Amino acid sequence: MVHALRSSIIVVTYNHRRHIEHCLRTLLPTLSDADEVVVVDNASADGTADYIAAAFPSVRLVRRTDNPGFGAACNVGAGLSTAEFLVFLNPDTEPQPGWLDALLAPLRSFPRVGLVTPKLLLRDRPELIDTFGHDVHISGIATCRGWGEPATAHPRVEEVAAVSGACFGITRELFLRLGGFDARLFLYYEDDDLSLRARLAGLGCLAVPDAIVLHDHAEGVSAAKLRYLERNRWFSVLRTYRWRTLAALLPVLAGAEILVWIHALRSGPAHIGAKGRAWRDLARMAPDLASSRKRIQAERVVGDREMLRLHGARLPVAQVAQGFAAAAGERMATAAFAGVRRVALALIAA
Repeated sequence: MVHALRSSIIVVTYNHRRHIEHCLRTLLPTLSDADEVVVVDNASADGTADYIAAAFPSVRLVRRTDNPGFGAACNVGAGLSTAEFLVFLNPDTEPQPGWLDALLAPLRSFPRVGLVTPKLLLRDRPELIDTFGHDVHISGIATCRGWGEPATAHPRVEEVAAVSGACFGITRELFLRLGGFDARLFLYYEDDDLSLRARLAGLGCLAVPDAIVLHDHAEGVSAAKLRYLERNRWFSVLRTYRWRTLAALLPVLAGAEILVWIHALRSGPAHIGAKGRAWRDLARMAPDLASSRKRIQAERVVGDREMLRLHGARLPVAQVAQGFAAAAGERMATAAFAGVRRVALALIAA
C-alpha cells in the first residue's frame, strides 16, 4: 500500500560527520511511515555522505559535488519532495519524542500561520533554552529568543518575528510560492529573511513549546559569520521596507551599524575585515537587490507598521558579549532605540 507523505525532513550537511549520527539516530525513531528524511550533502570532505549511505540506508541521500550554501541545498531537498509539509533540521540537532506532531499541529489548525518553530534547548544543558524562535530588532538584527532562560519558560504557543533555521516547518505549497530560500544569501539570516517574506504575505510565525529539539549551538559570532550576517541583514532590510520607512528608521539603522562596528573593533582584525567585506559584498549585490526589492514591494500585502509590530527596541548584547560594560551598553542602547522607535512608527504610514 502506498502512503501519501506527510512530511519531508530536510537536513543539509557540510563536514558534519561528528554530528550526523546523533541527529539521525534520535530523529528516525520519532517518524512514521508517512515521513521521509532527505539529506543534501554539500560536498563534505570528512566522509559524511559515505557514512550516511552505509549507516542509514532508509535516508534519501543527495550528494552534491559543490557547496552552493545552506539555502540553495535546502531548496534542492524541497524540490525533491512531494510531501504536504517541509521541515528543515540542522545536523547538530536531536529531536525529542513527539516533536513532529506538535510542530505541525498549528499548520493544520490555523490557516494564517506560515512557519512554525520548536523550543530548541541547549544539548549540553537541556535545562536552558537555546532559542524559542527569533527576536528581530527594528534594525533587522536577529537574535535567539529566550536564550539562556529555563526550559520551562514560554509554556504556550507564541507569535514570533522569525523562526530559527535550526528547525522549522512550513507547507510545501507556501515554501514554493515564496520562492524558497534566497540562494544569494548563501549562509546565515536566510531563516529570518524567509520569515519576513512570509509575514509580508500576511502569514504569521509561531513558536511551539511542546515540540522539543536539542541543539548543539556554539556561542559567539566568528568573523565569517559576522560577514554573512551583516551582508544578508542589510540585503533583507533594504528590500523589505518602503523607502519612507527606511528613512524614518535611519537613526536606528545608523545606531545599530555603530554598535556592530564597535563589536568588530573589540573582536579584532578578522572581524573588522569581515564587516568591511560585508559592505563590499552588498555593493556587488546591488543589481540583485534592486530587482528583488521591486518584486517584493509589488507582491506584499502587509504594511510596514504591521511588520514592525513584532520588532522591538531591545538589542540583547549579552548574546555576543559579557560583563558590566555589555549590560550597561544594552540598557543605554535599548532606551535610545525605544525613543527612536516611537518616533519612527508615528511617521510610518500603514
